[in-house]
Amino acid sequence: MQKTLYALIELQEIDNRLDELRDERGDLPLIVEELEEKLAEKKELLGQKNDALKEARLRQKELELQIEESKHKLDEFEEKLYQVKTNREYDAIMAETDSAKEKLKTGEDELKEKKELIEALNNEIKQLEEEIEKINDELEENRVELNKKLNETAEEEKLLKQERELVVKKTKPEIIKTYEMVREARNGQAIARIENGFCGGCHSYIPPQKVVEVKKMEKIYTCEYCGRILVYYEE
Repeated sequence: MQKTLYALIELQEIDNRLDELRDERGDLPLIVEELEEKLAEKKELLGQKNDALKEARLRQKELELQIEESKHKLDEFEEKLYQVKTNREYDAIMAETDSAKEKLKTGEDELKEKKELIEALNNEIKQLEEEIEKINDELEENRVELNKKLNETAEEEKLLKQERELVVKKTKPEIIKTYEMVREARNGQAIARIENGFCGGCHSYIPPQKVVEVKKMEKIYTCEYCGRILVYYEE
């Protein structure tokens, strides 16, 4: 059990240093991740706006052709009016004229709406492109800073992880599981050293008899208050 407890002490020291290395990076990993997500969202929205613009422009051309056709038909109907010989022919041409005028008005109204939509989409696309450029610059700046910090600690972190793996391999899985659970619950500190009769984690009083038992290192004892694994050793 003595070897196991010393292994846990070593594991805690390794994890403490790994935590320090992560803390040195600060919020950079999270900032980079958030900027990447934001950039992806903006790009997706830009794609949607470009698709809508393409569709609106296509419809604009269709409407312009439709309007030209309606105007051409109205000219034809106007010429036919001078050639009619019966009231029935006159009524028929007038009905077609009214229909063409209605189609022309509908087309012109929709064309106006499409032009307004195209203008709005162009403005939105321009704004999105500016936002994307700004996010890209900010993302690149933070990536450079993060990579710099990662490169500075990459070798040490690699060695620490290798050491950690060796310690974990030579320790029983159920003990490692307990260690990990306590560490997660107690802000990264699963091991607490007894200092002057108090728990080094939560500073709760440890009865003298329990201190004696912990010193023997024959069994794993935990703090009754914070649940950390108690150890007693000199620096």
